[in-house]
Amino acid sequence: MELAKIINNNTIIVYDLSQFDMHAIMHSGQVFRYFEINNGYELVVGSHFVHLYKDNDNIIIKCDDADYFFNYFDLSQDYNEIKKRIGENICFAPIIETSGGIRILKGEFIEMVISFIISANNNIKRFTKTLNLLSEKFGEKLKNGRYSFPALSDLQNIDESSFKEFGCGYRSSYLVKAIQQLKDLDLEFLKTLSNDQLMHVLLKIQGVGKKVASCIMLFCFHRLDIAPIDTWIHKAIDKLGDDKNLLLNHQYAGVYQQYVFHHLQYLKKDIS
Repeated sequence: MELAKIINNNTIIVYDLSQFDMHAIMHSGQVFRYFEINNGYELVVGSHFVHLYKDNDNIIIKCDDADYFFNYFDLSQDYNEIKKRIGENICFAPIIETSGGIRILKGEFIEMVISFIISANNNIKRFTKTLNLLSEKFGEKLKNGRYSFPALSDLQNIDESSFKEFGCGYRSSYLVKAIQQLKDLDLEFLKTLSNDQLMHVLLKIQGVGKKVASCIMLFCFHRLDIAPIDTWIHKAIDKLGDDKNLLLNHQYAGVYQQYVFHHLQYLKKDIS
């Protein structure tokens, strides 16, 4: 079955829903500025916006730029082979059954860095509110009525006290320093670096530890072999025994991690 097709500049149709579960994708910890509407979601990524909804046996993606979102949702990649390899492991087979339609997205660099710094040691409801408030104050109003994530030039105008007003707490000083550091980074150059080199650069950004750096590498640079290790994944590792290497040292460790995170954190299911 064909996975997906661009119909025109503003429309994509996804045919194979076994590879695209919009609910699982939105709740897999890699995207924050989404809004549930009717039978689908509105999502803002940087200055782009999209509306996803189910129509019979398809997912319709209405957006401002079909080429951008075809790449963002990684729709040129067939995830069935990855799922097949994961499903061969007895521990992961039931996880695939419940979370098998997750895809690794390709987020915007500046937005990912700022979002994950704010998310550290924070709860989802609080930090998503902060991200939306920052966007409404410093972003631009889009045609769908939502607000873009602030550009780096706009972020540079936010001082520490303002970040605190938006609920960033102790992270406020980190954010001011990180934004100054981001001015000197060349995204295209970063893309050419090895995993070790990229990790080294990201860890120099104020407020970025190994877990946040791993999230940026997976969800922005699409390094599928990088698995962010949080409390949920630590819980999984404790139960997996020798199978933990699938989350620590594997070509698709980041994909494995997403399935496990969604299974444990969102679906509230256990690993048997």
